[in-house]
Amino acid sequence: MQGVKNLTQGPILKQLLNLALPIMATSFVQMAYNLTDMAWLGRLGSKSVAAVGAVSILIWFTSSISLLTKVGSEVTVAQAIGAKRNDEAKVFASHNSTIALIISIVWAL
Repeated sequence: MQGVKNLTQGPILKQLLNLALPIMATSFVQMAYNLTDMAWLGRLGSKSVAAVGAVSILIWFTSSISLLTKVGSEVTVAQAIGAKRNDEAKVFASHNSTIALIISIVWAL
């Protein structure tokens, strides 16, 4: 690991590419993975593809719920750390972990 990168210094295009390219690559790999799944399922027939399509909305919904706490936690903790309020960051992380656990338990029921 290289350490901390300061994305507020230097040419903006370079910094944006440093930030965006890994995200874009991850999205591309996920898309390729899904297309490969569909290609293999297509060999089993249209009912198999339809079943995966029907279930994928539940997977998407579950992912969306998990992103609620993830994004909220990232923002609040990062702001507190950036402001050098580490004790507050620990409190935010603890609260967000508790909220994530509660949502997970409710969703599992």
